[in-house]
Amino acid sequence: MDLVKLTFSAAALACVAPAAARAQDQAAAFASSYAAEAKADYADAIAPLKAIYTGTYEQNLRLGWLYFLAKNYTAAAAHYQKAVEQRPYAIEPKFGLIKPLNALGQVEKMLGLYTDVLKVDPQNTQANYWAGVIYLNRKAYGPAARYFERVVNLYPFDYDSNISLAWAYLNLGKKAEARALYTKALLIRPGDAAATAGLKRL
Repeated sequence: MDLVKLTFSAAALACVAPAAARAQDQAAAFASSYAAEAKADYADAIAPLKAIYTGTYEQNLRLGWLYFLAKNYTAAAAHYQKAVEQRPYAIEPKFGLIKPLNALGQVEKMLGLYTDVLKVDPQNTQANYWAGVIYLNRKAYGPAARYFERVVNLYPFDYDSNISLAWAYLNLGKKAEARALYTKALLIRPGDAAATAGLKRL
């Protein structure tokens, strides 16, 4: 019986040792990567992670960021996409993926990611605001207004959301609401050119 226990303990230790070594290797690789990133040496920041790459969520998220900084947007998007698939309910990889998609001009995919974020976190200010911006740029003022309204409800004295909602309301013919928002924008930024121009159109 003692022999069996001893054999089991030795086997358990044999399994733990490589796992501990891998954890140490990954910690060292991340530390080296951070140091190189601080010097803006992105190739050197990527190299230690690629050397120990096993496709973990953390590695993909980190490589997505580094490839984005290195302006290799296709590789950045690929790693962020893997991270999104690995953690489908996580918000951080979705916001990460949006960065290279923006650089690649893939607006429809960006909108899809903002929508996915809002399914998990309906009050997310960043997702609501930028979804609103996309619709505003498309002159889809109704949907744009709905997204900006959420942000203004959360942050009533925020300039960007007030001025954006005012523009959406102006184009929807809601002049009284637009006037109130442009007036508020001028409280936030006295003499603001965009707010002043908006009031002149009413």
